[in-house]
Amino acid sequence: MSTVQQMAEFVFLWDLVQQAVLTDNTDEISWRWSADGAYSSKSAYLAQFPGSFAAFQGNDIWKAQAEGKHKFFAWLLVQSKILTADKLIKRSWPCDPVCKLCDQEQETAIHLCLECVFAREVWSLMRIWSAGLVQVPEPGLEIDDWWKSSLNNLSKADRRIAAGLLMYTAWNIWKERNRRVFQGVSTSAPQVFALIKEELGLRQAALRVPGVS
Repeated sequence: MSTVQQMAEFVFLWDLVQQAVLTDNTDEISWRWSADGAYSSKSAYLAQFPGSFAAFQGNDIWKAQAEGKHKFFAWLLVQSKILTADKLIKRSWPCDPVCKLCDQEQETAIHLCLECVFAREVWSLMRIWSAGLVQVPEPGLEIDDWWKSSLNNLSKADRRIAAGLLMYTAWNIWKERNRRVFQGVSTSAPQVFALIKEELGLRQAALRVPGVS
C-alpha cells in the first residue's frame, strides 16, 4: 500500500471481513434468474430483457393456418425487415430503387405489399374470393397497423384463417417481385392470384394426408 486511498480501502475491506462467519457447509451456486435456482439458456436470454416489452405481438402469426416459411416471412414483413430496395440502399448494395411491380414508386415494404397498384389488384381478387375475409389494404397504414386492423373483430377461428390468407398473399406478391428482379420474367395479377389459390390448395391436400403436416 503506497497511497492513502489504498489504505482506506484496506481498512474498509478489513471491517467487512470481520463480520463474516465461516462455516463447514459446502458452497452452493444458485442462479438467481430462475425459480429453482438452476441455470438454463432460456432464463439467461430472458434476463437480458427485464422491464422491456415487444411493440408487436406475433401470436396471430405463429398460430395462423400457414406453413413455417410463410410465418417467418410475415414476421419479417410486419417489422419491415424484408430486403426491399430501400433496405438494400442503406446497406450500400447495388439495386434498382424503383418498384418492379409498377415501375412507378420507390420500392419499400409498405409500397410493395400494400400500396402498389399491382399488389392492390391481387388483394382485390383475394377480397372477392374470400367473401370479404381479406380486405384491400387501406392506404397510409404502417404494415403492423395493417396486420392488426385486418384481424380485429374476427373470431379466433376466422383470425387464424385470415392470417394465413394474408401471409400467402403477401408471400406471393414478394415472390413475383423476386421473379422480376432475379429471373427477368413476370406474371399478371390474376396469375399471381391463381398461384396463391394453388398453394393454398396444396396445403389443404397435405393436411388431409395422414402423417403429413
